[in-house]
Amino acid sequence: MRILIHNDDAAAQVARLAELVPQAQIATCDSYDGLGQALLDHRAEACFHIRFENRPYPMDAVLASPTTTWLAVGGVGIDHLAPWDPQRLTVTNGAGVNAEVMAWYVIGAMIAITMNFPRFMRQQAAHRWHWGEVGVVAGSTVCIVGLGHIGREVARLAKGLGLTVIGTRAHPRETPNVDRVYGSDALHEALGRADYVVMTTPRTPATLGMIDAAAFAAMKPGARLIDVARGGIVEVAAMKQALDSGHLAGAALDVFDPEPMPADSPFWDMENVLITPHSSGVFPGWDIRGLEIFAQNVKRRLAGEPLENVVDPVRGY
Repeated sequence: MRILIHNDDAAAQVARLAELVPQAQIATCDSYDGLGQALLDHRAEACFHIRFENRPYPMDAVLASPTTTWLAVGGVGIDHLAPWDPQRLTVTNGAGVNAEVMAWYVIGAMIAITMNFPRFMRQQAAHRWHWGEVGVVAGSTVCIVGLGHIGREVARLAKGLGLTVIGTRAHPRETPNVDRVYGSDALHEALGRADYVVMTTPRTPATLGMIDAAAFAAMKPGARLIDVARGGIVEVAAMKQALDSGHLAGAALDVFDPEPMPADSPFWDMENVLITPHSSGVFPGWDIRGLEIFAQNVKRRLAGEPLENVVDPVRGY
């Protein structure tokens, strides 16, 4: 199989893929502008891709390649690729590649914003000793919006801490470590029960803007939000209003709309907000782990077996 690895630092990925699938013919491309020519020159059947430029992905170049029928994403999100024709192109992702790390981020963020770490860290930076209270996590209810790989791992850790766990998914069914699963049509009911709202749902037309003013109003007073999903699912203006009013007690934001977060955003200066730059799933070796998931799929393709982690362009996951 002829494979193009599309990344700006692909040496380790090339070496690992050659080790796992010795029969693969591998080439690389380290730019967005050069992707189309690289696919043509290599006659690539598959392209393994990790985003490395902060601009729209050159999907037209992939679709224009007469030989490329499979685009594999090293991470999980694929909203930067849509739309595509699944009859023409198969898209797979690295679902689960960073679920454990992101779940620990969520737990850490819950503790941090409840214990007022952002405010204490500001005081430390200012060399200011000022007494303040911390909050209590024990006995809380966590609502996980989106019970995919990441959401289910959050549920496992939260349940291990003795918390009550509820969640939502498009097609409700019994889910390990989740006390009650709601359908997406009962989102506001679920939000009203939660001390923590954890966003892990993919960005799709159905989820875009789903946490709006009405959703914030449905949350219990003093709830806290942790968002590791995608920018645009939470409405920024509505979140700001909820924080200003005190209805929302705090937030941990790893994603934003737009990204990067503008330098003049008021969220930078809010003492009850923790901001990280879309880093909750980035850990040493995550790109190699994503490559290994792809390599297992390459072996399936060579063996004539169905691919795993195939993404439905309509559902977005």
